[in-house]
Amino acid sequence: MSTSELSLQTLPGGIALDGRTGEVLKNGFKINLPEQLFRLLALLGARVGDIVTREEIRRSLWSENLVNNVDDSINTAIRRLRQYLEGMVGAPLLIETVPGRGYRFVEPGAKPNTIPSLRENAPELGRCRLAALPFDHLSGNSEKKYFADSLTDAVITALAKIPALSVKPRCLVMGYKQLRMGLAATGRKLKVDAVLQGSVAYFDGRLRVTVQLLRVATEEHLWAESYIFSSGDILDFQMDVAGRISTHVAAKLVPTRESRPSYVPPIPIAHDAHLKAHQTFNAFTNEGFWNARRYWKEAIHHDPDYAQAFAGLAESYNMLGMTGLLHAKDALGEAQEAAKRAMEIDDSLTEAHAALAHTYMVEWNWKAAAQEFRQALQLDPNLTVGNPCHYVEFLMAAGEPDEAIKEIERIRSARPLANFLGNIVGWAYYGNRNYDRALRQHHNILKDDPKFGLTHVMLGLDYAQKKRYRTAIEHCGKVTSSGGTRIALNTLGYIYAAAGEKHCAKEILRELKRLLRTDYASCYACAAIYAGMGEVDLAFDFLNRACEVHDPGLLWLKWDPQLDNLRFDPRFQGLLNRMGLQAALPNGRPVATV
Repeated sequence: MSTSELSLQTLPGGIALDGRTGEVLKNGFKINLPEQLFRLLALLGARVGDIVTREEIRRSLWSENLVNNVDDSINTAIRRLRQYLEGMVGAPLLIETVPGRGYRFVEPGAKPNTIPSLRENAPELGRCRLAALPFDHLSGNSEKKYFADSLTDAVITALAKIPALSVKPRCLVMGYKQLRMGLAATGRKLKVDAVLQGSVAYFDGRLRVTVQLLRVATEEHLWAESYIFSSGDILDFQMDVAGRISTHVAAKLVPTRESRPSYVPPIPIAHDAHLKAHQTFNAFTNEGFWNARRYWKEAIHHDPDYAQAFAGLAESYNMLGMTGLLHAKDALGEAQEAAKRAMEIDDSLTEAHAALAHTYMVEWNWKAAAQEFRQALQLDPNLTVGNPCHYVEFLMAAGEPDEAIKEIERIRSARPLANFLGNIVGWAYYGNRNYDRALRQHHNILKDDPKFGLTHVMLGLDYAQKKRYRTAIEHCGKVTSSGGTRIALNTLGYIYAAAGEKHCAKEILRELKRLLRTDYASCYACAAIYAGMGEVDLAFDFLNRACEVHDPGLLWLKWDPQLDNLRFDPRFQGLLNRMGLQAALPNGRPVATV
């Protein structure tokens, strides 16, 4: 199709095309659009609101014999056309990417999705609050200690199936394992109505599980029981005991039979793989994320209806995508499929709703993400199972950094011993540009766990913004040298760039680009490194590439301090428009969207 075949065409957004002269006007001003981009705009503009597939674009604009990599050519053309049409402050979104399908020219009159409040229409939940404390291991045989922790997890899982109970998660109660205080005092500390305590002991070659239930307010013992195992499969015994305990607890705490559990325990070998997945995932290393995915897949192989394993698998894909260990589009699709499957089996899993909400954020579907977060908060107001990191990202993208801090502090108060949450608290302060507070928070976590890699990465971010680059490099270097996450490498690249050590930054960029050719790396991370070096055009080039694949790092775009030197560029507003986000203030602080 040549320009002579095109008639005069008027498009939304004040754009007019003259096929006779090949000219484009925007609000009366001429845009010098190259021939190929003119034809692309005409193709999209001829079907406003409809999807134009990549194959249609290829057939119309390229010959396979002339271009070796048509996909890259299409990506470049779309990116350049957006820069011509949207690369100005206040410019509306005109060309929308439909992931996996193509592109469409959209009406600019409709404002980008605003992010709704998560608290609206949230019902009050009057469920009984229960904590199942870690089972004590009373035997001297250290090899048997694993059974006590495994039984704790199985019991919590069984109790969580009771709709009328709000059960504290394993990650919270395990922190109380070493604390020695009365049951009632522990219950008050955990802010629960009842406490379940148990022990595991070995005698004469047999195993005995003892358990008791206490009402916190009156310190009344409601129930106690013992179970003895002498032969057979010990994991079968564990699942049976967990089911029996949940039935007795329900009889004491749940007033109506309809609210009591119909507990179907997971297959023991699947549950064992699920526990291993959690353990490796929490190491927060590259290897840990891959191993967690493998274990959750193993659990699903043994028990195809294991909802929690599907939810865990979804979160492993989320983190593989977020860290740049897996291609963003692949991670998104796999995470979404696993989260939806988890909810098909059990719609009451907070972690499944939180994981699915993250995938919707990556798709820039803010309304759907808000709906899933709202559901997660209704099921568990403290997100004690779902990943609170995603919730913070949502609030920050919504332009509510103060609310993000308030919410993560509230969640942390319910889980004071969770170091991962402590890191997220500091990260929220970092995103709000309160670097001194972030540093204090992260150093407090480091006192409790000096080897936690995530804390060192966070300190690298904090010190970089304080321009204490040597210290920042030292912290990130500890993680990269010990096999930590790809995030540590990305952060180290930015720190070198900001510190003026461009040769070191470029070395990391070469490694990331090599990964882009052979596997995957975060385009967003490359953009941040170029921004740190002051290479603005290259930074925007990689940000546009990040948009093409919906790189999860873009969830930081609105507030990330690493990109502050790009915010005055009119192209930055174009990126926010594409994501359905509103403007950021010149100082980098996001503004409210409602």
